[in-house]
Amino acid sequence: MNVLELPAEMLGKIFNHYVHDHWKGRQVDPERPLSKLRRISAYSDSQTHPVDLTHTCRLWRNTAISMPQLWATIHAFEIASEGDVKMFELWLERSAGHDGAYPLILTIRQMQSRGEEAPVQCFGEVISLAVSQHQRWRHISLSLYGDSQPFFEPLYTVPLPLSTLRGFQVDFNQWDLDGLHHLIGALCSSTALRSVQFGAGFFRTLESDLVFDIVPWDRLTTVTFRALRPSHFIRILSSSMDTLQQLSISCLIFLCRVDKTPIPYVTMRRLQSLRIEAFPTRKHAEDTFGKLFLPSLRELYLPMGFPEDPELRPSGWESLLSLLERSNCKLQTFEYGDDNAPELIENLKSPLFEHLTSLRVTSDLAQHPDVSVQLLAALSEACEETQRPRMFPLLETLILDSVHSGDSVQEMVSTRVAAYGGYGRLKLRRIYAQVIDPDSEEPEYALEMDLHERK
Repeated sequence: MNVLELPAEMLGKIFNHYVHDHWKGRQVDPERPLSKLRRISAYSDSQTHPVDLTHTCRLWRNTAISMPQLWATIHAFEIASEGDVKMFELWLERSAGHDGAYPLILTIRQMQSRGEEAPVQCFGEVISLAVSQHQRWRHISLSLYGDSQPFFEPLYTVPLPLSTLRGFQVDFNQWDLDGLHHLIGALCSSTALRSVQFGAGFFRTLESDLVFDIVPWDRLTTVTFRALRPSHFIRILSSSMDTLQQLSISCLIFLCRVDKTPIPYVTMRRLQSLRIEAFPTRKHAEDTFGKLFLPSLRELYLPMGFPEDPELRPSGWESLLSLLERSNCKLQTFEYGDDNAPELIENLKSPLFEHLTSLRVTSDLAQHPDVSVQLLAALSEACEETQRPRMFPLLETLILDSVHSGDSVQEMVSTRVAAYGGYGRLKLRRIYAQVIDPDSEEPEYALEMDLHERK
């Protein structure tokens, strides 16, 4: 069959994959300006564009234009000309659908203007066009500088609140607090809102207590912060203990001044996933975990682990194990990394981790050859009673960011295969290990094993 004779339904599926399968990253040269066609795309890394489909033949053009889903995910960045504005307007028009109500997923990222009037004005036109479609917003992501504030003012006076917005992501730079208050208030007016992600600028609004009460914490299921103080962390959890399911924090910030406000204990009944990238000290980790009860916790991500602090000896690991024990949760996914690798093995041997199905170790094991061998040996050790692996008997995915020997990884796999009596019964399904050259300390090769289909 000729490709031009494909049924419309099949052609539509091909078009959808063409636009929305974007696994390859686009290489952008910062010294070379992007064409207006590529400043408006479906994703930041898109290598395909639905406009391309309209230039083949009349059938393809009509089919592509009639599919709002090809145009309803819009990533606008580096807006610098009227041509960019026209392209954005074209996408909005084609994304509306036959009833003009097809939901929009918008990402708008602003370059710093440095006083250049034309780019700011064109960017403002894009914002105005986006605001005119506010009743179609399903998810919106904004990365903005202060000179964009005036263009959002029409949003604050719309007669009806946003009705379809389910999630937003905002990152502010040089915005005043009053502007932040109005924009976040408008975004939070949606009764459908369930997911929010705040950049670094939001931290200032919490310090001033300006927007805390306008965010519907008791309706959110997913919350992400760039930075947060522990007192705000606990306060937000207290306001969302019956709804919040996923929480991610890049960094907990502890100010120099003493905060005498007592931090209460909090029970998060539905929290399943918690990610905290960085603690200032182990003492701070202890203070944070010591106030939580997480019976539904299934995923825990600590990619930077617990930093060393010679003056404050209370262990972050002790507080973590205490949290898991009193919560009586069945942790299934765990990510951990720091420079004190030896204590990692002893703590992972705890029965509190026996339900793990996925483990990622971001610690630099390649710099600790003995620890690397010990960890793989521990993963190989069998229980005398059951002849099954003693450590993580349910483990399906193992990711080691750096090891010194690929052979040791393969030996561990062989041992676990033997313990289960063959690949057919083996629980382990996927292994990825970055093998580091000990001489150059550079990646030597990546060992990737998919054991799912082996007999």
